[in-house]
Amino acid sequence: MHETPATPSPSALPPSPLQELVRLGPARQYPKGAIIVTEGEPALSMYVIQQGRLKVYVSGDDGREVELNVLGPGEYFGELMLDGQVRSASVIALTTARLTMIVRADFERTLLQRPDIAFHVIQHLIQRVRALSRNVQGLVSKDVYGRIVQLFDELAREEGGARIVPGPLSQQAIADRVGASRSMVNRILQDLTAGGYVQVSRERIVLNKPLPRHW
Repeated sequence: MHETPATPSPSALPPSPLQELVRLGPARQYPKGAIIVTEGEPALSMYVIQQGRLKVYVSGDDGREVELNVLGPGEYFGELMLDGQVRSASVIALTTARLTMIVRADFERTLLQRPDIAFHVIQHLIQRVRALSRNVQGLVSKDVYGRIVQLFDELAREEGGARIVPGPLSQQAIADRVGASRSMVNRILQDLTAGGYVQVSRERIVLNKPLPRHW
């Protein structure tokens, strides 16, 4: 039985801009577990993902990691190098990954020559600011269950007529994203599964029907 191909992420580049960017620099294969960039180091380049999945995360003073996002093919990271500052987050390969590295001068020249790419980058940054605002607002105004529902709504995609939250998305990763304990996330997912609202597997979460407004 063939699986339905996953729907591309809304933040992925369209084919033409993607091909333009991958021509700008060398492509390199990274093994699973490789750290691509490290929070706090000079931001000298950006990366376009051709293959693989990568996790974006930050680390606290106590060494605890908080997952910010998971990126896939067609997406990019490191574009904040344009301000000439240091990396604001670290990125690690969750699978074998093939990336194109682009230095700042080449990227700036392309933005001047390709307004469509510049517009995509602007939209991408706006989406990040909006997501950050929603997350902060959610931490202030919603309980843990409400934050989980919000996270699923943001990540869900349509695949083969079903609404899917792509994974792998561990309970700890969910807990990190919503600012809760793993045990609380576990209890909520167990109740949602028992009620037939979700099907949870290592690779994805299937949303069978609209989630209840309250838990």
